[in-house]
Order: sequence, then C-alpha cells, then structure tokens
Amino acid sequence: MLSKRKINKIKLLNNKKNLRLDKFIDLALYDRNGYYLNKKPIGRKFDFVTSPEISQMFGEIIGVYLVYNWKEKINSKFNLIELGPGNGTLFKDIERTAKILPNFFENANVNLIEINNELRKIQEKNLKYFKQSKIRWSKALNFRSKLPSIIYSNEFFDCFPVRQFLNDNNHWFERYVKFNEKENKYYSINKRVISKKILEYLNKNKRQKIYEVSYSRNKYFEQICRYLKKNRGLCILIDYGYNNKIKNFTLQAIYNHKKTSIFENIGQQDISSHVNFNELIEIAKQNKLQINEFISQREFLIKYGILERKKKLLTNNSRLNKNLLNEEVDRLINVDRMGNLFKCLVVSNL
Repeated sequence: MLSKRKINKIKLLNNKKNLRLDKFIDLALYDRNGYYLNKKPIGRKFDFVTSPEISQMFGEIIGVYLVYNWKEKINSKFNLIELGPGNGTLFKDIERTAKILPNFFENANVNLIEINNELRKIQEKNLKYFKQSKIRWSKALNFRSKLPSIIYSNEFFDCFPVRQFLNDNNHWFERYVKFNEKENKYYSINKRVISKKILEYLNKNKRQKIYEVSYSRNKYFEQICRYLKKNRGLCILIDYGYNNKIKNFTLQAIYNHKKTSIFENIGQQDISSHVNFNELIEIAKQNKLQINEFISQREFLIKYGILERKKKLLTNNSRLNKNLLNEEVDRLINVDRMGNLFKCLVVSNL
C-alpha cells in the first residue's frame, strides 16, 4: 500500500483538482516509497521476467551486435551505457560475449543507470567479478562526456507514465484519477481537453478514437538523440510496443505475474504501457539520426543468429537440456509469445 504521506499527497491534490493519470502513475512508481525505488521487481519469484532472465542467448546476440558496431564504426574510447540494468544479467551476458574482442571493454567507460537501490545492490553482487573501477552507477544520464556512446536498454521505456485521451464526437477527453473518501478507493474520470497546445497535438491523430502518450518518455529519448547527434553513437532499445493505431489503451499493472487494476496494490506493483515506436522514430528523424533497425524481437534475434547460437550450444555441450533450450528460444521469438509483441529500434549517428 501507499505510505500515509503519499496517500495524503494524492488526497490533497484531489481536494483542489483531479489528479492527472500520469501524475498518479509517477507517484505510485517513483515516489520515495514507490514501486521502482524499493521493490525487487525482476525475476521468476517477483512480478515479471525479462528476456535476459529467460535465456543467456538474448544477451549474447545483443553483445555480438554491440561489439560488431563498435569495431566497425567506433573502434576507440567510448561510453557503454545500459538503461535500467535489472539484475545485471544482460550486462553479464554482453561482457562474456565481448571477450571475442578484448579491447571492446578495454576502451569502454561503463555506466549503469539505476534508480532502484535494491537492484543496484544485486547488480554490484552479480557483477563483482568484473573490475569495479570500470563501472560507474548513476541515477540519471550524464551528457557531459564528448566520447561516442553505445546506449542500450531492454524493457526500460515501457515504465514511463502515460496520459490517455479519448475522442468522442470530435471532442477530446483526458483520463484523470479521483479518490473516494467514503469508499477509500480510487477511480477514473474523463475531463474535456481545453489546452490549445494539447489539442493541436491530438488533432494530428484525430482519426484515432483513443491516444496514449508519454511526454516524459519522448523527452528522455529526445535527450539521448540530441546527445548522439552531437557526439556520435548508437542506441538500441528493445521493448514491447506498437507502430500502428491501437484499439485499446495499453496501460497495465502486474502483481506477482498477474494483471491487476492500477488502483490495487499501489506502490507495490508494476505499472507499464506499450511504447509508441512511431513517436520515437519521428524524434530520431528530427535529430537527423539514422534508423538502422526497426523490426520485431523475433526478426532481430533470428537475423543476428539466435538459431545458429542455439545449434552451437547443443552441439558443443551434450549435457544441455534440449527441450529447455528450445522452450527458451520459442518464448523469445514465437509470434504468439514475445516475438512480435516486442520491437527492436536501433538509431545511430555513426
């Protein structure tokens, strides 16, 4: 449950005006007692399992991709930045794979962006074998370095708060949150949009009945794009999302691997939304970055060798569980599982 301080903060806002949906999500996730600052969310025992936790092959394919691009297009000192490293599993798999080219990490300034103190402790423990002086942990991106950068993330951009809009008879309405004092619960209401700036933005998408947008997500990605434009580099992000019109809002809450209402278990559960990749691609283009890849996770992993990697693992180690390995790969690339739901976007200035 929310802390007393946080509940009072939400009630206070509701006494004066309705609380915008993204503000509510921000409190539930990023307040000092919020979900992302205190819980250990990743792993089979926790709320969700990410691709790196499913199979080492996921991180190995990412590692090969990063090493190749560094060697061919940078081949000098650079910043290696992971956004939201989770348990450190993806970095660990990338580091192991990068041993095929030892000077990759010899030239890397490693920066792990992590706001969760509990996850940072796990990362430090899991990566203690790696020379700690080579890793710097930060809570936010630092754009002071003028070195070229490789920035990567998996399931990071889905966690930004969103605003939801509904088009009803050519009138736009926005979702807000209210608190019922008598019933001691939250519920949502729709308020008509009157801001000219917001209406101008929404009317670009007036053929859609609903629209979901994360201004904070777009702003964060734009900062990355501006940085890459100025200092060269590459950004690869993998997340669940879409590039077509959506028929339903994508906001969801997960508690112990089960979907719940965003108004339940507040501060104790994950709240996320699908990434609108069209917006990110447009931001990259506005900053004159190249779109190296925009494909499904299935296409990316197959294109860069996951099936060959699976075959090699089975050939070199007869003790491996073939059925388990097949299940891991199927979960990552099957179109009815993670294969099409997750997308891979690579933008660069190299």
